[in-house]
Amino acid sequence: MPGPGDAASGPRNEIAAGVGTGIVVSAQALTHGMIAFAPLGPAAAGFGLAAALAASVAAGLAATLFAASRPLIGTTTAATALVTAGMLAAAQPATAQAGVLLAMLLAVLAGALMLLLLAARLAPLATLIPAPVTVGMLNAIVVLVLLGQAPVAAGQPPGVGWQSDGLQPASLAVAGLAVLLMRRPVPLLPAPVAALAGACALHHLLAALGVGLGPVVGAAPTLARLAEGLHSAVAAAGQLPPAGDLTALLLPAALPLAILASVEGATAGAALRERSGRPGRPGRDLLACATGMLAGGLAGGAPATGLSSATLTCHRLGGRGRLAMALRAGVTALVLIAAGPLVAPLPYAALAGLLAGAVLPLFQGRMLWPGGGPHRARHLSDALVVATVTVTGAVLGLVAAVAAGVALSMVIFVVAMSRATIRRTIQNPTGRSRMRRPAGDATLLRNQGGRIVLVELEGAIFFGSAERIVTHAGRLRTGGAEMVILDLGRVTRIDMSGGLRLLELCRGAPGALLLAPLHPGARALAELESLGLAARLPAGTGFPSIAAAVEVAEDRLLADSRGTAHGDAMDGSAALAALGLPGAVHADVLSRMTPCAFGTGAAILRQGEAADRAFLLLQGDVVISIADASGREPTRLAVLAPGVLFGEAALLGGGRRSADATARGDVRCLRLTAADAEALRRQAPVAAWHLLEAVARQLAANLAVANRTLDQLEGDDGIRPGD
Repeated sequence: MPGPGDAASGPRNEIAAGVGTGIVVSAQALTHGMIAFAPLGPAAAGFGLAAALAASVAAGLAATLFAASRPLIGTTTAATALVTAGMLAAAQPATAQAGVLLAMLLAVLAGALMLLLLAARLAPLATLIPAPVTVGMLNAIVVLVLLGQAPVAAGQPPGVGWQSDGLQPASLAVAGLAVLLMRRPVPLLPAPVAALAGACALHHLLAALGVGLGPVVGAAPTLARLAEGLHSAVAAAGQLPPAGDLTALLLPAALPLAILASVEGATAGAALRERSGRPGRPGRDLLACATGMLAGGLAGGAPATGLSSATLTCHRLGGRGRLAMALRAGVTALVLIAAGPLVAPLPYAALAGLLAGAVLPLFQGRMLWPGGGPHRARHLSDALVVATVTVTGAVLGLVAAVAAGVALSMVIFVVAMSRATIRRTIQNPTGRSRMRRPAGDATLLRNQGGRIVLVELEGAIFFGSAERIVTHAGRLRTGGAEMVILDLGRVTRIDMSGGLRLLELCRGAPGALLLAPLHPGARALAELESLGLAARLPAGTGFPSIAAAVEVAEDRLLADSRGTAHGDAMDGSAALAALGLPGAVHADVLSRMTPCAFGTGAAILRQGEAADRAFLLLQGDVVISIADASGREPTRLAVLAPGVLFGEAALLGGGRRSADATARGDVRCLRLTAADAEALRRQAPVAAWHLLEAVARQLAANLAVANRTLDQLEGDDGIRPGD
């Protein structure tokens, strides 16, 4: 079934797409051959053009046979041609024939390395090169092409460079017209054909008028010239360096060439899959690219792989299958076999202009000028990588540029990860426990809760970020924090270095550092368990939720301040005093209350039942929750501590319960029914007034805690499951 943008294509469309793409690719292959073999001088120019056409044919046939993405176009590329040119320039071979043989060995070695990477399942890793590095590499290619072709555009032969006595300024007009026609093509004509035809016509017109111009190709790229060059190259084997020196020369260029070709081939396949909507098999595409590189090496040394621009051109023209791919290779073969005489009169300046016009759209200057906004720092780092790769590529070559870009990206990644780990620091996070405590305890926590600090972490905890966490926790404790809670809910990964630093931090401050959430299924717990560190955490360090950790921190703070532990039982009078009732009314209120007890998990109140009684908690904890209609775990709203009155709706007019109340552990309470509360109001109005006043204070305190919690969570994603 065709995917989006992948309408059915008949034989007529396949033929039109194959022929049209073949014309475009053949013209571009000529320029790539000119680049790759330029260091060998004008004598090798004709062979270089023929070798590039032959490599384009071979790579096209390899793609037709092996590629899974259709129509993936295998051909020569400017980037791989620049790598070959750089190697030849560095090698300085004794003769052009020896240089051709070096180019052939380089392409064959790169193809073999691509196959090895594919067999080891490492080739897809080439696609993981950071995007800013890829953009910088493209920019560097544009700069290198423009710098390399500038002398040719000014009338110099390929490989000669700048020579003041040989400059022909009029050739700039020829090259300029080719650039213009590439950027603004003539209707119904492929842009490369229009550019070459127009520039060639201008060149010969100016020549007829006696204007000085640069040279033309002269030597036609034919099969005979290709065969002669291959024979001469093989015969020049004795001119090569010894095996050790040859390996030292070729391998540093072959590995980057293999990686670059893998990236270009994978990018072409991905672009085609995105355009067509068809699923693909990247491994098969990379196999086709590796085979094309090997075939191109044997056919003359011009490197070849998948080319995104040509692939998308073929798809845009209607190509959808192997017929278009095979015809594309066939058109290039026809150019090599029969169109040599048409290539011979082409001026080199026209080819230089065609190549400049083709690569100019690849330059992405926008990433070099980051705008403002909240992501300015990230844009600046991307711009730094792009600029570094571009400049390094222009000065030292593409191999050094990719290495510099990847190294700089890794440094920026480590720095960014170490800085991004600490998301936010919250002092006095007492509302996050969802504990409702007596007024005196709540006041104490409000006043002294700054001794508890919650640190939200995010991202990866590794050797680069763990030290910052340790330093930050140390500063907090030095600044007066007695308990530091590390929120691991947004942590995505913990490596061994990061896990060991956390363990050391917990052991170095027993009871003062708490980790949460570490419930079953939590990512942080799974990471620590995989490292074998979870079981080594000190007791009382890990908690299933942030709420549980904050609750324990509050209990420790209260115990330290008042000398009593959480869960200590109260008598009725102490509980009323905790509510703020004066001692003079205790007897009146207690006379209307009935003792009651509940076991662990017992339902004290049920959502939806009549609100006809209230409870004063004396011992144990009570969980207030709302049942989930879908059958999932109830949502916990609060945990009540001894000294808290709950079910107070019975004292404020009744109605229906809005939540469940469940015993957490063994619970003892005093029950006050609505009827007893009404009797208290009639018989002891002063006591009833103080009781309702206490209810009002408790409601106001609950509202204040809720508001403070919302302030802490502002800008957050909310309370995560397990909190």
